Amino acid sequence: MSHYVVVNRELRRKKRRKCLRVAGLCLFLLIVASIAVAICVYRKSMTPTILDIAEAQVQSQATFAINEAISSALEGVFYDNLIDIEKNTQNEVTLLTANSAKVNTLARSAAMLTQTKINSLFQEDIEIPLGTLSGIPLLSERGPNVYIQVSPIGTTNCVFLSKFETAGINQTLHRIYVNVTSRVDLIVPTMHKTVEITVPVLICETVIVGKVPETFLQGTLFGS
Repeated sequence: MSHYVVVNRELRRKKRRKCLRVAGLCLFLLIVASIAVAICVYRKSMTPTILDIAEAQVQSQATFAINEAISSALEGVFYDNLIDIEKNTQNEVTLLTANSAKVNTLARSAAMLTQTKINSLFQEDIEIPLGTLSGIPLLSERGPNVYIQVSPIGTTNCVFLSKFETAGINQTLHRIYVNVTSRVDLIVPTMHKTVEITVPVLICETVIVGKVPETFLQGTLFGS
């Protein structure tokens, strides 16, 4: 009888260990499934919000950096450096000519300086506190951070544009802008988003006294 009892206890221990292994496996699978579901929920609901907030931050920071870079690159540049005005004996504007060589040189210089500024600006990841994602003011800027990698794409493009506006009787306001375009990638573990940043920066302006031909008023000197 004693031998039978020993065998029975051993069988019960084996069954218990087997049950524990099955329970452990089930728990492991449950944890894995929960993590997978959490990732799916995070990707579908939270990630777009994170990228939208990151995009707003990138737009703001990049706009400031672009304005700084353009101001530095075009410091000391005036209207007369870019445009030549010819008039007839009646003081009417007959020709507006852009200094193409000067404009192209300035565009290249501005693009290079802006790209350098953008690259240095986004060397570190953007941090967004989880509390900010809740939309609740009391939780804003609180909680652990979500990190978004910002990676500049390609090169910055600078295009000069001009705009004519009526400034009074027989007066025309001529403004010259540089349109700066740069692209960056916002990267999180589950997806990425490409953001195009376009900033028009006023370079210089002047008031042209006298009649300006309609062809100038309807177009630009630098193309589109």
